[in-house]
Amino acid sequence: MNKMTIFLLALIAVGIVIGLYIGYKMIKAQRHAAMAQMSVENSYIIAEGLLDHLDGIYSTRMVFLHHSVGNGFMYRGELRDNLLNMGIVIRSCTYGDEIGQKTDISDWLPKFKTDMDNILNFKAHPNKYYEDGKTNDIIMFKSCYPNSIITSEGSGEGNAASHDRSIANYKATFEGLKAELGKYPDKLFIYMTAPPNVPAVTTPENAQRARDFNTWLMKEYLPRYKEETGFSNLVIYDLFNFLAGEDNTLKAKYRKSNERDSHPNDIAKKEIAEDFLKFFKPIIEEWQNKSEII
Repeated sequence: MNKMTIFLLALIAVGIVIGLYIGYKMIKAQRHAAMAQMSVENSYIIAEGLLDHLDGIYSTRMVFLHHSVGNGFMYRGELRDNLLNMGIVIRSCTYGDEIGQKTDISDWLPKFKTDMDNILNFKAHPNKYYEDGKTNDIIMFKSCYPNSIITSEGSGEGNAASHDRSIANYKATFEGLKAELGKYPDKLFIYMTAPPNVPAVTTPENAQRARDFNTWLMKEYLPRYKEETGFSNLVIYDLFNFLAGEDNTLKAKYRKSNERDSHPNDIAKKEIAEDFLKFFKPIIEEWQNKSEII
């Protein structure tokens, strides 16, 4: 056996050892990841069991219809825990729930027209509903960031049933919602504006339209809703405004490393929860005081 053959065999042996070591590390890492995931899932189950118990103790129930961005500040941002400290049990209605699956702006009007009973009775994911006769007191709903890519002004009064993302169609949806939300003056509805996108996936024109629409919601629509319905059961938290910079896209400090990912990062999740609570606390106090008088 010559030296070259010995060298090659040694090289192969070293390669096998290195390969086995890397494989071992990968298996170990996967095992740790699985254990971590199991821990998260078990914590969620325990938390859900705790919520079931608190339902019978706390007087205020809240349902949140949303997708992934909402999930981030609900849990990573600890909004749920802070609301629990205020005596409010909040339930997440999202992907996998029959009334949480579709949350585009064009989905809200048909959802509130036909599925309000399920919304009011929603208890827990997946598709669990209260049967004790008491319904959710607060309904919070939010569309995700693709809805902030508004591609046109639209025309006329718009079409609430259209999936085309235009300002006119969006306005038509909220004009239609007045009648539906006005049927429930004893419920508190909270609309969160759709969050902004990162610059790589939108255009300056589309992002500006998102800003214009949300400004219309806050400054024109909301006061007129109260005037025309006579109720103060709708409030709007401008999540878009909180997260967007001067260019109407997600602020740099809130972005993830992937330049095409519009999900806010962990810093944003914490700060959204903190800012929302500042907005929410005086509103819930006023609403609860009114409810006690009624």
